[in-house]
Amino acid sequence: MENTTKDETLSMVNNNLIKSATGNQYVTFSIGESEYGIDIMLVQEMIRYSKPTTVYNSNPAIKGVTNFRGKVIPVIDMHRKFNLPEKEFDEYTVVIVIEVNGKNMGMIVDRVSDIMSFKDEDLQPVDQEFAEDIKTRHVQSMAKADERIIMLLDPDKILTTNELKEINQMGENPM
Repeated sequence: MENTTKDETLSMVNNNLIKSATGNQYVTFSIGESEYGIDIMLVQEMIRYSKPTTVYNSNPAIKGVTNFRGKVIPVIDMHRKFNLPEKEFDEYTVVIVIEVNGKNMGMIVDRVSDIMSFKDEDLQPVDQEFAEDIKTRHVQSMAKADERIIMLLDPDKILTTNELKEINQMGENPM
């Protein structure tokens, strides 16, 4: 019964995602103690976490692969990707399926927060000091919402070139 309620909640969020899919809107979510956002136009769907199929000898950030709408897609553990401590997945853990460079992939996040719009004056580009730091290269800009700061991800830089190559190879040979 409890899973049904969570599935209904995800369905409502996905329906809101479809209805509100316009420019300058972001799906916000938490990873560790930070809040992130990704352009709503890239989000295909949000699904409840279920353990993906392990692909041995793959990049440690790739948790495995899963079946999404009949296609095998890689699932990225964002804790591993951001070098954060491992976290036990719980009932709030969600996989956000996004499209990057014409490929679908899942991002495991701790929990989805909201769908938010930001005005241009609420967005601050990442300055050069941040941009030179390889650990923040995935952040496109930062959004201010009241007292919160939400780091907006650059979809083209979430994964390195080598990780993208590895994902492309997985698509050709999923197992």
